Amino acid sequence: MLKIFLLSTLISLISYNAFALQLDWNGQFWFDQNFLSDYQLDRGRISTDNDPNFNNNGSQYIPGNGQKNPTWYSAFLRLNPKAIVNDSIQIKSEFQVGSPIYGFYGRGFPTTGTEKTNFLGSSKENMTIGAQRYWANLITDFGTVELGRAPIHWGLGAIWNAGNNLFDRYQSTGDMVRLTSKFGNFWVQPAFVKVATGNNVSGATILGAPSAPSDDITDYDLAAKYDNPEEEFELGAMWTRRIGSETQRSLYFNAAQTGSTRINLNIFDFYFKKKLGHYRLGFEIPLMSGGIGAVDGANQYDYKTIALVFEGGYSSDLWDIGLKAGHVPGQPPSYAGDNKFKAIYLNKDYKLGLIMFRYNLLGLGNNNPDTVGAASLNSPYDNQIVNSTYVSLAPELKLERWTLKSNLIFAWADQQAKGGQQVYDYNKKAFYGAIKDQSKFMGWEPDLGVAYKWDDNTLIAWDVGFWFPGGYYEFTNSNALDKFKTDWMFASQVKLGISF
Repeated sequence: MLKIFLLSTLISLISYNAFALQLDWNGQFWFDQNFLSDYQLDRGRISTDNDPNFNNNGSQYIPGNGQKNPTWYSAFLRLNPKAIVNDSIQIKSEFQVGSPIYGFYGRGFPTTGTEKTNFLGSSKENMTIGAQRYWANLITDFGTVELGRAPIHWGLGAIWNAGNNLFDRYQSTGDMVRLTSKFGNFWVQPAFVKVATGNNVSGATILGAPSAPSDDITDYDLAAKYDNPEEEFELGAMWTRRIGSETQRSLYFNAAQTGSTRINLNIFDFYFKKKLGHYRLGFEIPLMSGGIGAVDGANQYDYKTIALVFEGGYSSDLWDIGLKAGHVPGQPPSYAGDNKFKAIYLNKDYKLGLIMFRYNLLGLGNNNPDTVGAASLNSPYDNQIVNSTYVSLAPELKLERWTLKSNLIFAWADQQAKGGQQVYDYNKKAFYGAIKDQSKFMGWEPDLGVAYKWDDNTLIAWDVGFWFPGGYYEFTNSNALDKFKTDWMFASQVKLGISF
């Protein structure tokens, strides 16, 4: 309640005429219902099946937790107030009511304690209002300076994605000082970004014991772009130097392991976008190079890899046909002592279909906020694009207020397990010894959908998908069982979105 009172007071003060400020509002509200049929993929297993032989052996096993066909609802509100002080100063912010990931409807809310119910209704702890972003734009003679916690977006959004679109659940955000200087169609953008600043100013404190030097992670960014709106052409390159000490956690590190997690790497992200009449083309090429610490908990790993993301399409008054294709490398099977890492994870808000690259099937048994602590919750949407070569064709038919949608996706694993070598589990972020080979085909997925634009602000949509898992998901990594008996999965998502 204190946060709500403070927010209301701040808005009232800013709105008061004596301050002579202009306050602009925009935001989003959405509600969705999700349904999955038999998320365990193996219809021969009961809904409470939790086999210890497959849980931690590097297989594609999906344990059960009592319900094979889960249904859940979520509701979320995003508020973006902007105070215009004068022609040179703007204060921007983003407040979130609830969580874009765990805004479960009819359930308790994470971090709010024990659920409070009574037989006349479902009275809960109040949801929180959190300041997700807050930053100032200072317009100067040499460019725009941004100070504070601000969004980061680059290229096609494959690596850095601000997550500002309706139904986006994840965001790239950093605490930064960033300058944007424009010279005609060219602009340059250097930035100093803090991802983590440690538990205290002088150094980190881990489990009560001092740790030197600190657990900071710092990004030094330099981006340059050519943007010609008249020719609808963009070309850009962004370099990020990421440095973190041995007490930090890298993206690929399993928290249960020990060993140094020092990060010292370069991220180069190149992109190109062009429209030619009804046609559009886009490429993004992220390249990683440097060190990412002890991924296996003991040995320092070198990180050197490159991905390719392609987008194309055709648009007219009646049709919009989208094409996505990409090669996102995985970790090759290796022998002990071969300390090189290749996997790249795309941003979680880079969307590709309804099921295969969205729902985190492994985590569906551990995301009930009524029974699982906030620190242990798994996101039901936390399934990134990694270790895959994919192609997606998505035709849409536009009929005034109605849109009929479809999508067809095929995917193959970039790397798969080889008997006698080490295999990397992308969900558990750990290595396992493989005793047999794994198939390459990840499966195919046809999706269908319909959307109705109620008015300029309101969208109602229903999407369904059918995923047919390939041999990649039959991998048991066990001599006792040749392969899992996977079967197709059905998903449905009904959603309402309001932008204002």
